[in-house]
Amino acid sequence: MPTDTGGAQAVTGPEPELIDTARPVLSPAADKRGLRLALGASASFALALVLGWPMANFSAVFVVLFLQGPAPMPPSALWKLVQTGFVFLSTSWLLASMLAVYPVPFLMAVAMAVSMSFYWATRGAGTLAVVLALMAALMIPNLVLTSRELALMLVIWVPANLAIAWCWTVFMFYVFPPDPLPQGAAKGGDGKVDPGRLVLRMSFVTVPFAMLFFLSGSGMLVTLFFVALLSMQLAAATGAGPVVAKGMLKANAIGGIAAVIAYEITVIAPLMLVAMVVMTVVALALARWFVSDRADASLAGSSLSTLIILYGGSVAPFGDDADVQMLDRLLQIGFALGFVLIAYLVVDAFFPLRRNSDRKRGGLRRLTRKGRAAQRAQS
Repeated sequence: MPTDTGGAQAVTGPEPELIDTARPVLSPAADKRGLRLALGASASFALALVLGWPMANFSAVFVVLFLQGPAPMPPSALWKLVQTGFVFLSTSWLLASMLAVYPVPFLMAVAMAVSMSFYWATRGAGTLAVVLALMAALMIPNLVLTSRELALMLVIWVPANLAIAWCWTVFMFYVFPPDPLPQGAAKGGDGKVDPGRLVLRMSFVTVPFAMLFFLSGSGMLVTLFFVALLSMQLAAATGAGPVVAKGMLKANAIGGIAAVIAYEITVIAPLMLVAMVVMTVVALALARWFVSDRADASLAGSSLSTLIILYGGSVAPFGDDADVQMLDRLLQIGFALGFVLIAYLVVDAFFPLRRNSDRKRGGLRRLTRKGRAAQRAQS
């Protein structure tokens, strides 16, 4: 009998420790931040699906970008952002309309606009502002070649969706108020990075894809929007090229796989309610990854954006050709991702972010100084 009780104690004793170590518990602040991101993104997706205003999916993507910040954007900053976006998009529409009949100047203007967007990013412009600039440089010219009326609709509705996303973000921050940031929290920048070199690197990656996209004459609007987001992420990355490319590939692959799973579930039960529930569940999973202590937690935001672009663009019309749309989007997004990441690796190999010659000169100077000091010590 004593052996039985001892055995029971031996079996039941370690169980609480196994439960605690198997699933780490998040802090209340992290839980609140994760719920804010997941419910904010899924609810905005549901509203876009039900109401169906023009370019509604852009609103959900903007919500994801807004909610990754520590606090809501001030109204004055939003007004400036909306004005900037409208100026960029309308100017792009006017110039593209005038240059559409001249192929060479048209492509040259697109390349210059992309490079200027990256240059603006190196001058401290915000993420959303640069994304709007890239949308003006890539999306509007492509739409002008197809339909000037559709391009003009984009000029009007992208800033409108930006304002709608901001209103929803403010509401989510009211429902889930943010915790105050610690005083010592500061972003450390890398002052050794040459801005001009960074602009050239990102231009070498993005401009060839844009030229290929325009010359081929085929493609979807969502592909260029995806390239704009991916280009912005690459422009902000100053780490080693293979590490950055691996992270981008992982983030977008996870988002693509989640979109395929969500789409297949929606095909089995083609109801709006099912699409909303599936989006909420996947968003909760990605949000938990976003607020976790993992080293790659920052990739969850990119995965969620990819999920909305792929899944939302395929089921938003709830039409008969949704299956074809999903397949086309997967193929084009996969091609765009592969092209951009391979080009990034090639550029990083032949045109690194930091000049190796500078390092070598410093090393030679150090060796010379050490040699002179050794000679003096011997004499």
